[in-house]
Amino acid sequence: MTAITYYFANTQNEMAKLRRTFAFWLTLISALVIPLLFFIVYAVKHAELAPAEGVNPWTKFMANQVENSIPFFVPMFIVLITSLIIQVEHKATGLKQLFVQPVPKWSVYFGKLSVVLVTIVFTYVVFLTAIIGLGYLLGILFSELQFVNYQPHYLKYVKMLSLSFVASLGIVGIQFWMSFRFKNFIIPITVGMCLVITGLIVSQAPESIYFPYAYNVLSLSLGDQQPLLLGLSKVTVFSCACFILTAGVGYWDISKRNIK
Repeated sequence: MTAITYYFANTQNEMAKLRRTFAFWLTLISALVIPLLFFIVYAVKHAELAPAEGVNPWTKFMANQVENSIPFFVPMFIVLITSLIIQVEHKATGLKQLFVQPVPKWSVYFGKLSVVLVTIVFTYVVFLTAIIGLGYLLGILFSELQFVNYQPHYLKYVKMLSLSFVASLGIVGIQFWMSFRFKNFIIPITVGMCLVITGLIVSQAPESIYFPYAYNVLSLSLGDQQPLLLGLSKVTVFSCACFILTAGVGYWDISKRNIK
């Protein structure tokens, strides 16, 4: 088998294992909880929330959900899901069994990392799909809400969520390394949550551009006004650089350790 074949085989195995864990259900719950809450609120208060004549109801409906999710819930979800996915292997010496297999260590490490990234992308897709699907359902059930008479601004929110994903890459790299490094999953979760809260606090400071846990807030608050570097937003460049650095250093650290 070639190195690439090992990588894809490991990734497929990790995806199959994920479907049998709580991490998979956490992914679905996290993606659906906010759209369902908004669905309930709109269903109960449909008369009060009916838009004025000529106003697209999707603007408020989608903006409230996306903008309330990105700054805090997205980073917190990444902290939880990354720790839970790796915790599955920490149980019953799973990591040791993975690393003693006759396969390249890098294919194990980066196969796991790829699963984390795919899981996060899947959550974004389910989240946006649920918002749109439940919005149309509200429009069918309560005609005064006008959802079936207007079109959602698809591209605007796909762009916002895509920028949020890229802004999250730095957090993914850091949390993935910590989750591999510490067998007690409470450590990466506690550290990650503290850093997410810190990111919210420091996000107004100019120096927050150097703090990866503030990048989701910055991707939303700055929007198209983000400072540029090499023709790209600094948030994008710094987040990708942080991800590449921590993924590389994390693999080097893990490959040199004796996994017990």
